[in-house]
Amino acid sequence: MTECFAVIAGGGTAGHLHPGLSVAKALVENKVPREKIIFLGSDREIDKKLVPAANFELIPLAGAGLQSKKISAVLKTAVLLMAATLSAIKLYRERRPKVVLSLGGYASFPGALAGFLLRVPVVVHEQNAVPGRTNRIVSYWAKKSAVSYRDTGMKNEVFTGNPVRSEILKFNEEMKLANRRVKGIPAENIVVVVTGGSLGARRINESLLSALGKLGVNTGITIYHIIGERDWEYLEIPTDIKTLDYRPVKYENDMPTILNIADLIVSRAGGSITAELAVVGLPAILVPLPNAPGDHQTQNAKALVKAGAALLIPDSECTGESLSFTIKEILDSPRKLKQMATNSKKCGNRAASSELARLLTEVAA
Repeated sequence: MTECFAVIAGGGTAGHLHPGLSVAKALVENKVPREKIIFLGSDREIDKKLVPAANFELIPLAGAGLQSKKISAVLKTAVLLMAATLSAIKLYRERRPKVVLSLGGYASFPGALAGFLLRVPVVVHEQNAVPGRTNRIVSYWAKKSAVSYRDTGMKNEVFTGNPVRSEILKFNEEMKLANRRVKGIPAENIVVVVTGGSLGARRINESLLSALGKLGVNTGITIYHIIGERDWEYLEIPTDIKTLDYRPVKYENDMPTILNIADLIVSRAGGSITAELAVVGLPAILVPLPNAPGDHQTQNAKALVKAGAALLIPDSECTGESLSFTIKEILDSPRKLKQMATNSKKCGNRAASSELARLLTEVAA
């Protein structure tokens, strides 16, 4: 069996997988053979879809994170973690990785713990302004903690930024116009993308639907509303909006292209989406997820607000009135929109993937 160079541990969500895939591609560009990179992920469908599609080996670990504080749930989680760690140890003994990248999420902890027990150097990557519990624990034995925001309090902190998909890095203004033509969107329109992630965000969706009638008569606005699979059947989606170009979709498979055609985005404030919109240079109205661990989405959003790249609406205050007011506040001032775009781009780190790949190579050596 082929020895490997790196194990990338973590998964279960696109937010964890996309940075890992970006780093893996950067390692390949740095002459690491593709077959020497292994993803240690979850057994969820998104891992099985994204990792093999990128031509990397996926080894899923069965189990789940702690879903309840009941003794039975805690014991079940502990048993699954122990079994997953033993599986990771067996894998490491067979494939002898030189370094482990821990991305956060369920699969990252047994992957990082196996590295600690077998003395394989570990690098942990934190996407958010407030470190997650798993990453904070792993940082105590990790050689380096790569962070996307400075001064997170992680041990051995190294600022790399958050890797984004390579597709996002290639876009330019010329491609923006071409992609708009493909979507049938007039070149002169202002495009507002509204999204709550793959499943959707009920608060954002309902507020946007309420806001449509309050945005006034403006045929120069296109609202591209990614509703999400969870809310698509639940919500009454209007089909007769004549005051603006409203385009509801259930799910978006090509998010990089949608970010490229946008002039403004309304979104949650997870680590991946905030990194991506900063690289694109996209002004944002951010509605942080209220129950995110450590309220990290609010802190992510505040970093962009402080830079003049975004406005923040707390989830509890997100209504049709507040959302329509904030959208109009930005769109009614072309100078403000342009300045927010400039400020956003200054926050983006286009080299994050290569910087993290270089850090892995240094630690492995």
